[in-house]
Amino acid sequence: MSRLVRDVLMEAPVVRPDATGEYVYDLLSDDEDLLVLAVVENNRPVGLVSRDRFFLKMANRHGRALFGRRPVTFLMSKTPLIVEASTPVTDLNALIVRDCPSALMEGFIVTRDGEYAGVGTALELFRLMSRESAERTHKLSALVEQLGRARIEALAASKAKSEFLATMSHEIRTPLNGVLGVTQLLMASELNENQADYVRVIDDSGKILLRLLNDILDLSRIEAGKMDLDIQTFDPHRMAADTRTLWMARASEKQLGFSIDVRAPGDAEYEGDPVRLKQILFNLVGNAIKFTDTGSVDVEMSFHAIGRRRTVMRVEVSDTGCGIPDDAKTRLFGAFTQADAETTRLHGGSGLGLTICKRLVELMGGTIGFRSTEGEGSTFWFETPLRRVISGNTPKAAPEVPTPSAIAGPVRVLVAEDNTVNQAVAEGFLKLRGLQADFVENGKMAIEAVQANAYDLILMDMEMPVMDGLQATAEIRKLPEPRCRVPIVALTANAVIGTAERCRTAGMNGYVSKPIDQTALNEAIDACLLDAATDASAAA
Repeated sequence: MSRLVRDVLMEAPVVRPDATGEYVYDLLSDDEDLLVLAVVENNRPVGLVSRDRFFLKMANRHGRALFGRRPVTFLMSKTPLIVEASTPVTDLNALIVRDCPSALMEGFIVTRDGEYAGVGTALELFRLMSRESAERTHKLSALVEQLGRARIEALAASKAKSEFLATMSHEIRTPLNGVLGVTQLLMASELNENQADYVRVIDDSGKILLRLLNDILDLSRIEAGKMDLDIQTFDPHRMAADTRTLWMARASEKQLGFSIDVRAPGDAEYEGDPVRLKQILFNLVGNAIKFTDTGSVDVEMSFHAIGRRRTVMRVEVSDTGCGIPDDAKTRLFGAFTQADAETTRLHGGSGLGLTICKRLVELMGGTIGFRSTEGEGSTFWFETPLRRVISGNTPKAAPEVPTPSAIAGPVRVLVAEDNTVNQAVAEGFLKLRGLQADFVENGKMAIEAVQANAYDLILMDMEMPVMDGLQATAEIRKLPEPRCRVPIVALTANAVIGTAERCRTAGMNGYVSKPIDQTALNEAIDACLLDAATDASAAA
């Protein structure tokens, strides 16, 4: 709150215009701190007597005559600075500097509605500013202290949130691994039509729950600034084919037209994060199909050069769906937001998808937007810069490695997993590809098993009683040859940032998150077995 002139108002004697200089002299002599006094008639100020001005006039040769015979009006300033008590001090300062600098030495008169209220001096102004400076310094110190405490509390809250999400992710993924794992095993078995439909419902529901869990974790990573991009070379035509493969069946179920047009040369390659680009593209396509009941969903991917190596990728996903109401457009990219409650009721969803898309696009240095007409459809688009791979600079093909079928002899697998449901899922997946396994319940037992038997592969859970998977892996790597070189694939319900790096640091060869996807597990197994076969061939 700004200070007013009344805050510098001070009590001082008041004299009438007919008072003599002798009377004023006595007042000033009796009070050495009296710097200024007002001359007032009928409660109206008519002049101002400054101590310095008074004694200066008294010192000249006419001073004694003025002192003894003339009224004070001959000694006062007849045009003093007069200000209302309600005037802000900042305005008073500006007025003094602009119009009446002498007021700093002589003082000024304060009135209320034109009537005398008191006087003010530069000394009182300085005192006020000193008090304000001290108060401001005190408030700033208190604010700094509060901000420091708030920062500590925010960091603690962020850490608690991360720990909570990590715990909840693990606790949810563990039973979800059983649900989705068993459904994959059932889908690979002989089922009648009704049973197959039931299993698909379970599988779809589990994947929806998994998608929600992944969305929450992604949003948390982005907000914490821990989302890193994995830049790789990718083929846009391959990306389009993957999109078509994933969503064509869903579009066909709703009898919708579905097309993807890639406007790029057939051999074009670009550098970017293909996983996150797919995540954005899949989300936009999934939304378009979800909110379209008749008509079509069309995707256009175009690439525009902005330099020899720089390209802007623009993706447009157009649909003939319900469109977006005008009152919902401004909040559409907000977290947990959908167009309206009816949309949530009819189509479901958490409202996180577009928020994550926006954050990911911005992380890549791009932009995202949409245009929509309610009842007619929508077009969502995003643009992101990429690095174009110049023909002739692509790396040479890697040397051929043995295929899984070329690996001689049976493969002996050890599974270290304390959860019986997860053991059953792992055993089922391994049997589907003709592999048998031994099972242990903790890391200590895994070390003992490796010391006693020769295994070709270990599937190692990260969190187990007695000894966890990371510690067990580190101990196995200390064993004598050839036991120390057995490939180890981590099986973990931890999907937080840094988990894969921790696995590599501990000496693991691969990483598969729970719920375990059969294809991802097979790829990890093949990669480890092929690496082992390649190393054996090189040693021979």
